[in-house]
Amino acid sequence: MAGAGAVTFVNQKIAQRKVLLFSKSHAPACKTICTILDSYKLTPDNYEIVNIEARQDCTQIENYFQTICLTDARAVPQLFVEGKYLGGEFEITRTHESGALKEKLIKAEVIKA
Repeated sequence: MAGAGAVTFVNQKIAQRKVLLFSKSHAPACKTICTILDSYKLTPDNYEIVNIEARQDCTQIENYFQTICLTDARAVPQLFVEGKYLGGEFEITRTHESGALKEKLIKAEVIKA
């Protein structure tokens, strides 16, 4: 079960940016997704990477992902665009390769067509 502090932290972070990636700095999957997102040249006004591994409530945050993402996945990366869960490593990679991620970012007005 996620603690109230973790729930509040995650919800506030999602509300603060149009594009938000929950990550761990040492995870290879997270590094891959960061590289993909870097290719879109997102600005800090619209995009943030939240590394959760140093937080005391890291486990509670990961538990909360199961609730808000409607998935069994607790692991990062977890990407949110305009407050909506986009997916983890597989989904992000797939939407990037298909061009759908670019379309979502254009629709969110964080990149130009």
